[in-house]
Amino acid sequence: MNSIFLFWNIGKMLYKNQESTENIIQKYSSYYSYYYGNSFLFTRENLHYMKRFYISFPVYNSIYNNFSWKQYKLLLNINDNKERYFYFYCSILFHSNYEDTYDLIQNDYYSRI
Repeated sequence: MNSIFLFWNIGKMLYKNQESTENIIQKYSSYYSYYYGNSFLFTRENLHYMKRFYISFPVYNSIYNNFSWKQYKLLLNINDNKERYFYFYCSILFHSNYEDTYDLIQNDYYSRI
């Protein structure tokens, strides 16, 4: 299974169940760390990113697989949706890796247009 698809689905599940359980992030962090055996990927911080990933990209598309999770975390740190999508689509257009996307953001190309 593709990890980006897994992370999107975990984010979807967290978003849809956020009101039904207190401390859902902590509970699922422990559960996924145990189930998948990788506590680094399923920290509370990463689960918050997964939830935000689903909120920012609510319809899954196979093009999402072209990015690394590190690249998504970089994009998700951008609060403005228009700016986030600008860098997302620029990264697709230029076939950017993490470093290229980071450079686009650091050079503030969004503000130059």
